[in-house]
Amino acid sequence: MDPVAQPVPADQIDHTGLFRLDGNSYVVLGAGGGVGEHVSRTIAGLGGQVLCIDINAAAVGEVAGSLRMPSLVADTTTSDGAGRIAAAAVAEFGRINGYVDVIGRMHRKELPDYGLADWELDFKVNLGHAFLAARSLAPLVSDGSIVHVSSVVAAHGGLTAPGYGPSKAALQVWVKQMAAEFGPRGVRVNAVAPGLFLSPRYVAKERSDEDARLLASRPLLGRLGQPYEIASVIAFLLSPAAGYITGTTIPVEGGALSRDSTGLDALLG
Repeated sequence: MDPVAQPVPADQIDHTGLFRLDGNSYVVLGAGGGVGEHVSRTIAGLGGQVLCIDINAAAVGEVAGSLRMPSLVADTTTSDGAGRIAAAAVAEFGRINGYVDVIGRMHRKELPDYGLADWELDFKVNLGHAFLAARSLAPLVSDGSIVHVSSVVAAHGGLTAPGYGPSKAALQVWVKQMAAEFGPRGVRVNAVAPGLFLSPRYVAKERSDEDARLLASRPLLGRLGQPYEIASVIAFLLSPAAGYITGTTIPVEGGALSRDSTGLDALLG
């Protein structure tokens, strides 16, 4: 009988290594700060190597330097940038065990002021670069894992960023497309969808104490998430522990999506 069709005995599993990335090499797109920096540090902390990519030279140089890892300044939304990233990955590692894509933008405008150029730019930044990465980096991956960062906004409408949710929803379908394409090669492709968390963008915006309390009360956990809590789920998806997960998006939102959407609970309370 085909041994692949038989369960591996529990005593033959390296349980201590299921959540480790020892000896593996990854590319992180958007490593210069925020979740990308946390992902890079988490990978290194779990024994992996990382090529840090960002358009901000000073930021990515600081992160990579502190980790003693290589870096590259490149624009991931251009074909030239994607090609340079692939060449750098080959030069540093030969082949890679996967990559993490943290690139994205939320362009805040109300629909009457939001034009076709805004729409096209949102899709270029949130989706187009993922296509370019698939063309240049995915062929370098075998028996590995690719993770994209989406958003819970992909699951519902919004009033201030008309292109963000649609482009992130398209990204989640692209993840399924890639999972189908590369699955036969043993490559898993997934996404995480963060809710509102303590990102640099969130922290930089001034808001009243009342607004801050309201936003923090939305998740069932009664607080906003930390960037490392997004990064740790990404690291899990890179690890052998997630070896049978592909083509899916994992929400990391403190239970906000599980809250009553009708408003009845508030009335009863």
